[in-house]
Amino acid sequence: MALSGCLTQNPAYDGATGSTTDPLAPTSTDGPTSTSTSTTTGTSTSTSTGLATVGELDSEGTSTSTTLALTTDEPSTTTEAPSTAELHHYDPANCVEPLWCYGAGNVSNGLDGEVRGAECFDAPVAPPYRVRRIDYTLVALTHQARVRFQVRSADLQQVLYMSESLGLPVSSGSLQIPEQQQPVIETSRFCVGFVGGDPKSTIGFGADPSTLPAPQQTYFGSDACNEPGLRDVNLFMPEIDPHGPWCLGAEIAAL
Repeated sequence: MALSGCLTQNPAYDGATGSTTDPLAPTSTDGPTSTSTSTTTGTSTSTSTGLATVGELDSEGTSTSTTLALTTDEPSTTTEAPSTAELHHYDPANCVEPLWCYGAGNVSNGLDGEVRGAECFDAPVAPPYRVRRIDYTLVALTHQARVRFQVRSADLQQVLYMSESLGLPVSSGSLQIPEQQQPVIETSRFCVGFVGGDPKSTIGFGADPSTLPAPQQTYFGSDACNEPGLRDVNLFMPEIDPHGPWCLGAEIAAL
């Protein structure tokens, strides 16, 4: 349930503390990550231990044989790492409200100003791998707001890819990164994000309030609320609204 008035014109977020202009360095967590992979990893309950041949004579005296596979109930330990994966922490059905600064206790009343966000992932694909696509759900904007998508390092300090400035309709969509610009990630963790809006406009990507973000997973900042840089949404007191992971995802592929 949304808590009205969490993000207002009050630059201090009604008593928020811990603001910093530098992003916090995320670390690997046990937070839920939804993945869809192009290859399967499984465990078989039956393994082949050998072949047995049973022979018999037909009516003309010719020997025929039937080969039988002998199995046991011992599980197989063979696994195969995926070569591609689609990563996200949200349920698209829950991406209905914008995570932005708003006034008058109305989440639909977005305040103009630049807004920033980042969502971090632990990749099931062994590095090095490429980030090929960024998925998003944009639920609101004001005036002629524009946005740039980013791929960032795990500590948020390095921008590994920045898209051109885009004007987007309110909808779910994907940004296909041109092959020659797809960043190569050498670590098991990375982040995707965006920068959008300006002093005369703002942009509201959705967040999924049905699940709490893992620590150091979901980051937010906005000039409209005098919140510089990027800060873990779990550190906002009172809670940032809607409190949940960004409706941002990514597709990655092994080199």
